[in-house]
Amino acid sequence: MRFDAAVFDFDGTLVDSAGAKRESFFAIFPDDAAHRAIVEHVLLEDPDGSRHRVIPEMARRMGEQKIGTGGHSDTELIRRYGEVSSAAVAAAPELPGATRLLEALSKRIPLHLCSNTPEDAVRAQIARRGWTGFFQSVDGYPTEKTARVSEIIQGGHYDPARVAVVGDGISDELAASANAAIFIPIRTPGDLELAGRIITGEQDV
Repeated sequence: MRFDAAVFDFDGTLVDSAGAKRESFFAIFPDDAAHRAIVEHVLLEDPDGSRHRVIPEMARRMGEQKIGTGGHSDTELIRRYGEVSSAAVAAAPELPGATRLLEALSKRIPLHLCSNTPEDAVRAQIARRGWTGFFQSVDGYPTEKTARVSEIIQGGHYDPARVAVVGDGISDELAASANAAIFIPIRTPGDLELAGRIITGEQDV
């Protein structure tokens, strides 16, 4: 089956940056076992959470345990995370064949991107890689993925079963499920090439 539209995640889906972004949360707090344990626990509980949600929660738990955040406010920590993670993502390689795949698919069907990264930041990353022209829309936080996929389906008058949501996270899978769209998971670097074959109908889901 050939799909009529596709919605891509960014980190861990098109760029091998998920690990670098995760490590950036640890980098903004004091480097000791107590702080790392709290960061680890929050990320395990909310692996797809926005920085605007998980960082204040990390800071709250650090306050409860009276270990502090190194004297930084939530706003300062979020800003610092943005600096650290943006540099890490910019340095991260694309998943094998990402540019080639996006260029080919964009000539056949509408492509959209929806990320949990703040919108300005993800749009800057897309522009830096020369990918802006491949997408009909690029959305980030505070846009919610389930709602955005619904808007894309309704706006294009698509059959939901012919819309692919491509991503590596729980939020991508939930967005597809809530809208009766098809979720194509990216678990290994080679999965992106497979996703392309599925979207074009060369391989079954």
